[in-house]
Amino acid sequence: MLLITGPTGNVGAELVELLDGATLPHWRVGNRHPDALRAQHPTLKAEAVAFDFFDRSTWPHALAGVTSLFLLFPLPGNRAARRAIVPFISAAETAGVRHVVYVSVFGADRVRFIPHHTVEAALRTGGMTYTVLRCSFFMQNLHRAISTHGVDIRERGELFIPAGTGLTTFIDARDAAAVAALALQNPDGHRNVVHHLTGPEALPMTRVADELTDALGYPVRYTDPNVVAFARRLRRRGVGWDTIGFMTAVYTLTRLGGNQQITPDVQNLLGRPPRDLAEFLRDSAWRWHDEKWT
Repeated sequence: MLLITGPTGNVGAELVELLDGATLPHWRVGNRHPDALRAQHPTLKAEAVAFDFFDRSTWPHALAGVTSLFLLFPLPGNRAARRAIVPFISAAETAGVRHVVYVSVFGADRVRFIPHHTVEAALRTGGMTYTVLRCSFFMQNLHRAISTHGVDIRERGELFIPAGTGLTTFIDARDAAAVAALALQNPDGHRNVVHHLTGPEALPMTRVADELTDALGYPVRYTDPNVVAFARRLRRRGVGWDTIGFMTAVYTLTRLGGNQQITPDVQNLLGRPPRDLAEFLRDSAWRWHDEKWT
């Protein structure tokens, strides 16, 4: 039995779509609102169950009979890592889970204040085998509600990200989900392995703004706020401090040149090049014109 957590996250949502088209005999999706998930995916073949990382009473039923786990942070933060994700990893091992595929970020191996560092450490010292997917910046974050970048792009024509002149290797979450599906369906080739997943090129935010301008049909400019202005704007929108801290840490790494490496892992694992930003924007430009998607 496979359990998918985070089915509405960047990679989780794409993974559910992929697996729903596969022929898995038994799999389960855990979500705080399983009825809403079923309504969103009316043909979902998986069992949808109530699950909340922060409500331990939901864990036993979600983990019953589970042997493999897709693990995705709900809202990245150090408090969540310590109080919810690490205890859940322990509970999963006790329940009989044998393999975990975990979505992490670049820098988690060396930067202790990134919450994924704590989770990766728990996986390494536990008794389950694991596949860690360290992903670069998801293209989907440009419109996801959790980042609120889509609001700035749609309403202000701003790419409001404190990354300076640093480069980042954007990755399409669809590619990360395809790698996750491989590791879940064929774990023997991915046990205790870290894959570094990136897009095909490292981009400055000015180039991203130019590509958004071309795809959306209106001007988008990169404003490069300082971290204080960035934090204040997101806080006014109700984004939690833990999430703001995580986002600021990632963008600071970008500013310092820590997120610009390009790897061949997507090509090697999927047998094709990763999608580039232009392809993603051709497929997704409609989302910035539909308020429910930002």
